[in-house]
Amino acid sequence: MWYNGHPFWRSGPWVGQKFIGMPGMYTSVYLNGITLQDEGDGTFTLSSIQDPAIRLTYILTSRGKFTEQFWDYEKQGWEYTLEVPSTDCDFYGKCGPFGRCDAQNSPICSCLIGFAPKNQDEWNKRIWTSGCVRKTSLQCDRMRNGSEVGKEDGFMKLETMKVPTFAEYWSYLSSSEQDCEDECLKNCSCVAYSYYNGFGCMVWTGNLIDIQKFSEGGADLNIRLAYTELVADKKRNMKVIISMSVIGGATAIFICVFFSWKWMATHRERKLRSEETLSFKTREAQETVFDGNLPENVKEVKLEPLFKLQVLETATQNFHISNMLGQGGFGAVYRVSLLN
Repeated sequence: MWYNGHPFWRSGPWVGQKFIGMPGMYTSVYLNGITLQDEGDGTFTLSSIQDPAIRLTYILTSRGKFTEQFWDYEKQGWEYTLEVPSTDCDFYGKCGPFGRCDAQNSPICSCLIGFAPKNQDEWNKRIWTSGCVRKTSLQCDRMRNGSEVGKEDGFMKLETMKVPTFAEYWSYLSSSEQDCEDECLKNCSCVAYSYYNGFGCMVWTGNLIDIQKFSEGGADLNIRLAYTELVADKKRNMKVIISMSVIGGATAIFICVFFSWKWMATHRERKLRSEETLSFKTREAQETVFDGNLPENVKEVKLEPLFKLQVLETATQNFHISNMLGQGGFGAVYRVSLLN
């Protein structure tokens, strides 16, 4: 779609059954794909391979929206299934050359790995149209400039992507992805490739424009990078893995220490409560025997427990019910086994 003489939105390449730049075409209607027939007068006819009875209409609204509708036989009416552009990332070239757009991120634009903003001031203001530039020249460029050649370039794979505009289809490389990669690597002008099963090899030269990250669908896009950039990215990934491992280990240790402390505190509190209960019952027994008043000929006697709580716990197997003989007004009576 064009607006005022400039690209406004695009569907991505047609790969025989679907446009891979339209995730909405991964619904059940397109499970087995559709056929596209050029009528020769600027009109194209779409029909479903799975079910010719499926009726679809495509409308370009006055608001610049491209919509898809299908006929619902039960409701006897048209239902909307697709409307684009639907996010800011759908607008053509939102992030400029070598920039990628992801509607799930904030900010939505970022440079591809191995690239940096061409104009950092504009980028900070979220003006992304100037795009990004390479941090390190490719091997072919270094050879032309007389610089140190270094090791051979490689590719960075990006998954579920809306591939850039102006793809070239190399039909003679439709047999395998490896052939597609090898040929791209031999061609100094090739800066990216994508291999789509059932369609073949697509390559790009020059600037990569209108790259978008999808949550599903799309295609794998392989970006050509200098060897040093690939190594740097691996190191970054390793640092992330190590950091996550350290954080995970520290969290696990903290949890173990916390629950150990919690158990010890609970056990200590239970022990103190038991000792207080035993002391209280001893005082209660004294008051009950003498009804709170001692006779004149009886001196006040301070009763002390004959055995410590730890000894009683051991002798009664932690006051196990199997050792309980009975229960009275002062509490339970246990059978004990004491060591000499």
